Amino acid sequence: MRALRRLSAVLLCASGIALSGRASAQGAAPIELKWSALEGCPSEDSVLARVRKIAGTTRATANTLRAEASVTQASDGLFRLRLEIHYGNLAAVRNIEGKSCKDLAGATAVALALLLSSEEPLSEGDLAGTSPTSTGSASASAAAASGVTANSQASEKPTAAQKDAATTSPPNSTTPADSSSNTEPEPEPGPPRRWHVLLMAPLGSLSFGPMGQVSSGLGGGVGYSFDRWRFLAEGRYWAPQHETTTNLGYEYDVEMKRFTVGARGCRAIFGERFEFAPCALMSVHHLSARGSGHSLVPGTDAVTWAAVGIGAQSRFLITPWLGVVAALDGEVEFARPEVSVSLPPAGTGEATPEPTPVVVERLAPVAATLTIGAQWIF
Repeated sequence: MRALRRLSAVLLCASGIALSGRASAQGAAPIELKWSALEGCPSEDSVLARVRKIAGTTRATANTLRAEASVTQASDGLFRLRLEIHYGNLAAVRNIEGKSCKDLAGATAVALALLLSSEEPLSEGDLAGTSPTSTGSASASAAAASGVTANSQASEKPTAAQKDAATTSPPNSTTPADSSSNTEPEPEPGPPRRWHVLLMAPLGSLSFGPMGQVSSGLGGGVGYSFDRWRFLAEGRYWAPQHETTTNLGYEYDVEMKRFTVGARGCRAIFGERFEFAPCALMSVHHLSARGSGHSLVPGTDAVTWAAVGIGAQSRFLITPWLGVVAALDGEVEFARPEVSVSLPPAGTGEATPEPTPVVVERLAPVAATLTIGAQWIF
């Protein structure tokens, strides 16, 4: 009897050791994650915690699942995820788009958890999300990232990871009612368009020079962008200005009107939603002057000159198709026109007295312009 009790104790200890080894073999998920994302995105620890929560306990594997994920935001406002997955000698890359960084973090967690919970040996197609067994993973990842319709083949007995993936999908994602359908997943969207047509209207400007008074103007422009380059043509009409002078007790008025056309080329050096770009620019100014007063023959004279300069332009994207732009430019004038009025001569007794020219204003050699307005992106 005593020998039987000893044998029972030995068997119980052996069972405890076996169960302990099995539990350790199905412990924490064997995964390593390198997470690189923008400020405000979920952290690496939170993504890993979500992976382990979805995957639960996993079977022991010969290799560790390693993943490198990076999240960026393009000028169109969408977030993009590049997920590079390694398992032993296998490697694959997935590219996913989403409306928020949180969506892409959820897509990453779902994709990795489904790979960890796979009961079959992983293949390169599984890592890339293109094999039949990984169709559900790719669809869930795309749905979690961008909210598009996801079509997948569901097994008769979904795993706990697949149930969790379904609950983490956005409300507008759908799954087919017929689990036996052979529909293929929708293809991933291609890379964003590299060029855009730009329309700037309205543009409000303040100019310090070359006129003697501060000038205010209203204008617009059109342009073209390619990657980070911007090429723009602009036009501005400046509010008329008046200068006065007196002679022999009479007052004479000169009205000056100016119109400017110009072009600029800019290169954005940093920023996505908020962008900063230095610019090179040139412009052509047209000034017309008309005098009025006692014994003054009405007439209008005009002059045109060019200028070159440098500037800086910033843009804040409100939506992918609308932004607010602000620019500060400095110019050097190629000419310094003088605005003068020929006053009637005093009574000198001469037979043909000549009129007396009086300089009303001489334009400055430099000018600074501040501009702010709306930019429409097509």
